[in-house]
Amino acid sequence: MRRFAVIALVLLAAVLGQASPAAAHGGASVTIHSDGRGSVWITAQWQDGHPINEPTPVTLTATPAEPAAGSPIAGSKLTQTGDERGTQTWSGVLPPGSWRVAIDLGAPVEGHCQALVPSAPGGTGAAGTTGGASGAAGSPQPVEVACLIPATGATGPAGDAPGAAGSLAPLWVTLGALLVAGLIVAEVVRRRRHGGPPQT
Repeated sequence: MRRFAVIALVLLAAVLGQASPAAAHGGASVTIHSDGRGSVWITAQWQDGHPINEPTPVTLTATPAEPAAGSPIAGSKLTQTGDERGTQTWSGVLPPGSWRVAIDLGAPVEGHCQALVPSAPGGTGAAGTTGGASGAAGSPQPVEVACLIPATGATGPAGDAPGAAGSLAPLWVTLGALLVAGLIVAEVVRRRRHGGPPQT
């Protein structure tokens, strides 16, 4: 039975290893940053404090909050830096105006974050000018908006679309437990048929 106990432990470890990294780290925290001059970047950490430096595809979409801001920006990729904050940067610059910026993260995070981001023209406003509601026409207004992404890997703020890896983890655990139990029972039956109680 010792041999089968070892096999059971190995199988159980393999099954538990199917859980998503987000579940293992307890979810994630993603923050959208802007310097107020049109530059946008994010920082991302697991909720246990470790930076998200695993290969994670991140895309940016920006739509103008004001008609004069410009055309929408869709599907722009961010670049991972690998630093201690889990930073990913966008190579573009938002035109002057107010923008609704949405960030979508792929596996292993599977999350979404959005923020209203003003972009000041030329980085600084002219003396005596008055910005609109967003202040985009005045001095730069840095932005920092944090989003919490649950361990299930939800893709929206309401958690309405769990990631495949997170949603299947309980099924893998259940199947693994049944497999281990089946192996033990089969060995007990085999030893009894061949005479004598099973050895421990």
